[in-house]
Amino acid sequence: MKKILAVCGIAATLLASSCSNGGSSAAADQGFADSLSSYLGMTQGMRLSSDYNTIPDDQKAALKKDDILRGFKQVIMTDTTQQGYLTGLSFGLQLAGQLYRYEQAGIPVDRAKVYEAYSKAFNSDSISVEEMREAQTTFQMLAQQAQQKIMEYYQAQEEAAKAAKENSPEAKENKEKGAAFIKDAIAKDPSIKTTESGLAYKVISEGTGETVGKTGNAVVKYKGQLIDGTVFDSNDQGVTLSPRGTVPGFAEGLAMMNKGAKYVLYIPGELAYGVDGQPQAGIGPNSTLVFEVEAVEVTPGK
Repeated sequence: MKKILAVCGIAATLLASSCSNGGSSAAADQGFADSLSSYLGMTQGMRLSSDYNTIPDDQKAALKKDDILRGFKQVIMTDTTQQGYLTGLSFGLQLAGQLYRYEQAGIPVDRAKVYEAYSKAFNSDSISVEEMREAQTTFQMLAQQAQQKIMEYYQAQEEAAKAAKENSPEAKENKEKGAAFIKDAIAKDPSIKTTESGLAYKVISEGTGETVGKTGNAVVKYKGQLIDGTVFDSNDQGVTLSPRGTVPGFAEGLAMMNKGAKYVLYIPGELAYGVDGQPQAGIGPNSTLVFEVEAVEVTPGK
């Protein structure tokens, strides 16, 4: 009661002070509040808009702007003096995200049952430690099963997306052209060798000493090209690279090199950037890459 009276006293003091300041002060305060309100909304809206424009179109279909604004308005228009309601809203939004993930994975969650059990537990006069422990143990077991289903769902989604990319006209064309390019290069130059993985390579000059191996590294100079001769990357100053930090085909070739060695690597798309490619570098899906590589210094793996 004392706290309530104290709050009322403060409110009365503020009200009296506001009234004594006169109309001009109130107008100035209102102008400040209006500006703050407008720019708060504007900057937050701009930030969300900027993020929204970066998401894929298929995700935008599930995140319509009208729906986002409706949810946003529902929350900010809530009476902020209703702290209990806002607390429940916050807890509900957190749980809603978990329910969404379950339902995405094909688990038919009964939301009415969730609320019924939540309400019953929350309104209990007392909960023993043993009851809490048993409930937590059971839930953890069920949650692990649910998590497995969620993982299987996302794995299936990834596999479906990968299959769609592999079957795209561009990916198929690049793969066929790459295979034909390597086949033609081998036919013209018998010194080009191939490994079991499908990597083709030509030794321009042998080096000396130990090879890089799978766990070593080397200072290399290189030039990377597409099969049409387009250079997408190069370094003639020397950069330290490790097989563990490069695409599979480059890693396999680098591991065979020793100090002073010069190779040409013909890397099929599946041993390069695969169906994802590297669009920012101009590398399309399943693109075959050709690297001229010189190992300047070598630190063999242990």
